[in-house]
Amino acid sequence: MKQAFALLIFVIGFAQIGMAQDKELESSKREQLEALKIAHITEKLALTPDEAQTFWPLYNEMEAKMQAVRKQRRKNRKDTKTNHDLMSDKELMAAVEKELDFEQQELDLKKEYNQKFSKIIPIKKVVLLHEAQEGFKRRLLKGAKEKRRLGPPPH
Repeated sequence: MKQAFALLIFVIGFAQIGMAQDKELESSKREQLEALKIAHITEKLALTPDEAQTFWPLYNEMEAKMQAVRKQRRKNRKDTKTNHDLMSDKELMAAVEKELDFEQQELDLKKEYNQKFSKIIPIKKVVLLHEAQEGFKRRLLKGAKEKRRLGPPPH
């Protein structure tokens, strides 16, 4: 009995270590992805050192606000998806309206930050920023699609 209990404790401890390593790996991948995004945008915008010094804090501020909206949006979608069978038509309509509100919040943030960016970098670079962001997303999607096509790497 003691051996089974000890084995159970060992397995739980091992699983926790594995989960911690997965989170660490996920965090590392997220950081690498962020570094690639920064390099991509910096290159596409051809930011000078002075521009980069004022642009990146503002960009990071915008991204943090966008992430907060997206997090709320995902929660709303998840709640609706999980409970839609139990929701009344009125509740479902409210969820749809909430979704549209999130889209509007994202659009409002984009407009607000376009104005702010245009005060620190030329408008041409503001336009290039949107192209660079879309280009980076396409690059990621293409890479993910290619990865799925090729399958997992051999061990």
